[in-house]
Amino acid sequence: MTLSRRDLLTASALLMAQPAAAWRAAASEPAAAGGGKPIILCWNENPYGPSPAARAAASACIGASCRYPDDELKPLIEALAAREGVGTDQIVTGTGSGELLRALGMLYARDGGEIVAAQPTYAELTRYAQGCGAKLGFVPVDRELRHDLAAMRAAVSARTRAVYLCNPNNPTGTALPAADIRAFVASLPASVTTIVDEAYLDFVVGPGVASVADLTRGEHRVVVLRTFSKIHGMAGIRCGYAIARAEVAKELAAARMTTPNVFAVRAARASLGDQAFLADCRRRILASRVRITTELARLKLRYAEPQGNFVFFDTGMPLKHFTELMRARNILVGRRFAPYENWCRITIGTESEVDAFLAALPAVSGRA
Repeated sequence: MTLSRRDLLTASALLMAQPAAAWRAAASEPAAAGGGKPIILCWNENPYGPSPAARAAASACIGASCRYPDDELKPLIEALAAREGVGTDQIVTGTGSGELLRALGMLYARDGGEIVAAQPTYAELTRYAQGCGAKLGFVPVDRELRHDLAAMRAAVSARTRAVYLCNPNNPTGTALPAADIRAFVASLPASVTTIVDEAYLDFVVGPGVASVADLTRGEHRVVVLRTFSKIHGMAGIRCGYAIARAEVAKELAAARMTTPNVFAVRAARASLGDQAFLADCRRRILASRVRITTELARLKLRYAEPQGNFVFFDTGMPLKHFTELMRARNILVGRRFAPYENWCRITIGTESEVDAFLAALPAVSGRA
């Protein structure tokens, strides 16, 4: 990969941007390497946490936590439906999008159903579906580590019930243009459901990359998943939602196991309205992402084009050895994703955490 002049100018602008007052009130940076706790850069978490409004909302509802959140869900669903431009009967909430992915895996695994997915990709749906008896059709990503839609279409058979697209993809970070996904969906049999996981969509900058939630208003069976775990910084609170045609949403709602708790519901509603914080959070993560790719390019370490809050790159050595060297510097980095035995997925932490990672990388990679 090489960086264009535009990339470098974007990085400079992002780094120079001043955070809003709300950001300064909420974002506190943990100590860098050398302190007690390790720097955690392996779980794709948003280190800046929930917005000030979300924190206040969660704190204020402690007294109401003895009550079931049923009455709280309706306002959240209404807010999400308004945001997405769909009816409330097209929104399904869950305890994180992970729960909804598992429910979808169970639905389409019944009676040995087949699910087509990329390899590697996020495994929440596929692993759960396999445990429920699904037949999995994995299709390797292409040379640029993107979903190979032509090969995935060719893998669809008469037994295929669903196709899973993680866009941007985890762990590669690559993303497909919305037009490509729309054409892919249009080519599928009417009986096949396309599941599009947009957990990292808030971090994209690639041309043409956008949500395909509008497909849920069309004739094909499409489920689009979103989460409050990433840009909203609420991974530990657990709240996510799906958008689908009313009859598909009803099927999914019946298959889920739980609904979000009152803290998640109120925090999610508050976070939706805290746009200044979310914009500043995105700006800082994108600036750090460019810093990481700039250093990878300087060290001549190959990386996939990142569109999430993480970067997937070739360490030049077995990943186990790389993680051990980083752990010795009090930095925890990503796990193995077969078949990319030398590649590491690094989460974008706070500025000081990225400083520590970038300071360690030349020595660890042997390319100082």
